[in-house]
Amino acid sequence: MNAYNFEFQIKTKIKFGRNKITEIPAILRKENRKKLMIVVDQGIKQAGILAKVTDALADQVDYCIFDQVEPDPTLAIVSAGVQYAVEEEADAILAVGGGSPIDSAKAIRSALESEKMDTEAELTSRQCLLITVPTTSGSGSEVTKTIVITDSHNKHKFAATSDELAPEISIVDPELTRTLPASLTAIGGMDALSHCVEAYTSKDAVLPFEMIATKGIQMVNDNLRPAVGNPDNMDARTGMSLASLFGGIAFSNCGLGLVHAIAHPLGGKYKIPHGLVNSMILAEVMNFNLISNPAKFANIARLMGVDTSQMTEMEAAHRSIEEVRNLVSDISIHSTLSDFGIENLEEIAELALEEKVMLKSNPRPVRKEDIVQILENLL
Repeated sequence: MNAYNFEFQIKTKIKFGRNKITEIPAILRKENRKKLMIVVDQGIKQAGILAKVTDALADQVDYCIFDQVEPDPTLAIVSAGVQYAVEEEADAILAVGGGSPIDSAKAIRSALESEKMDTEAELTSRQCLLITVPTTSGSGSEVTKTIVITDSHNKHKFAATSDELAPEISIVDPELTRTLPASLTAIGGMDALSHCVEAYTSKDAVLPFEMIATKGIQMVNDNLRPAVGNPDNMDARTGMSLASLFGGIAFSNCGLGLVHAIAHPLGGKYKIPHGLVNSMILAEVMNFNLISNPAKFANIARLMGVDTSQMTEMEAAHRSIEEVRNLVSDISIHSTLSDFGIENLEEIAELALEEKVMLKSNPRPVRKEDIVQILENLL
């Protein structure tokens, strides 16, 4: 794709800032919505984050809570959510959490609308309004038109992309990330970095989203260490919320690549958190892709604070990989694939090759033996 030949559109209205969740009642009144279904997981409830949201609703909103979401949401969870929405006659959905609640809510809304179209001679009700409220800084799902759902029977994650999946409104309130543990801040931040790197180096990248992705890379480099080191550093938390948001906007329009093609089967089969998988494989995949566009990888090094003025382009490009490895070490992510009993690398490689949506935009063609070699290097 020519970087200077593009369409530019973001469906989701974004409200960014501390304490922005207090605007939810006004939004629902403006949209004339009568019943709100909140989609969360148990972790959000136990962390006290759901209470902050319901306190913001006070007695101004009639709401119900669907709290059956689990990590790596399944088709069964989506089905249960649809049934609950129908029973409660919800005309708005508020997803609160990380990628799992947000992806679940997107899928629930999509299935709910499809059911209406299938069962009514004429579609008389408006589309169910979807509002996303991220509580982590990583997935970027709050603004994307993509979902990742697990087929638990086959132990396989699959991705779906459609403009109709994008939420109408996203409220990004960094205050909701304050209680996120350091470990989850770390792997979430690496998820955001992988989104930005893959979007920027995608062969389908276009200029507006390259600009957004590069700013996201810079913001991760500037803010992830202090956000992990001091959870109360709200400047760093705000920076990471923006980086995550920028990653979501960028990859939703430029695509992803080999990192996510490998991460999906590893996460599906071995139940490794998505951000942790990305943390382990990002640098190695960058090393594989580097030869496809050394200039971009050299720029990543500069975005991560390296003075490349005395380096050749290839030297600078290789420094980007070193900087990612340094970041992973600094935020205390020391896991390797061996820690999870990874075996049968050829099967993982074959499953990764089925992730055609991801591989389509990877900057370098990928063969099965390439993936096996990458995995071997990570054991």
